[in-house]
Amino acid sequence: MSDEFIKWIGIIGSVASLVGIYYAIKQINKTLEAAEAAKEAALKTRKVISRNLLLSDVSTCTRIIEEIKLFVRSEKYEPALIRVTDLVSQLIQIQEVSKSSSQTLQVNFKEKLSQLSVIRKSFEKKIAKTPVKIYSVAVISQLAEISDDLNKFIGENKIVIEENN
Repeated sequence: MSDEFIKWIGIIGSVASLVGIYYAIKQINKTLEAAEAAKEAALKTRKVISRNLLLSDVSTCTRIIEEIKLFVRSEKYEPALIRVTDLVSQLIQIQEVSKSSSQTLQVNFKEKLSQLSVIRKSFEKKIAKTPVKIYSVAVISQLAEISDDLNKFIGENKIVIEENN
């Protein structure tokens, strides 16, 4: 083989290598873009799932409130106390989850938990046979107010989810 031929093979090989490097870099960039898009989609999905779980938890609270109201109407204070305790626990969890995530709740947890604390103490006194008068209408009214605030939150956030989809 002549030197000229070997020289041309070297030049052609170098050009082919440069073209290969160009396409490899192009493919790497496409892969990076796809990875970024997948990451964004995963974050968006995680956010939607997180919001849906939050809505489910808040919805559970409204169902618990309806049970408590039923127990209060029928003067069954022991099961009412159990459900108020469950509700307080659920609200505290929702409050803490919302603090550590991007979820912002327009619910004044401190006020609601304070109201529930007073209701719970009244039920505990009634169960312990301590003389206490429970004003069912006032208790049910407070519970209805809490339920209304939670339902408002659910309604506002269902619309947001539908707009994002």
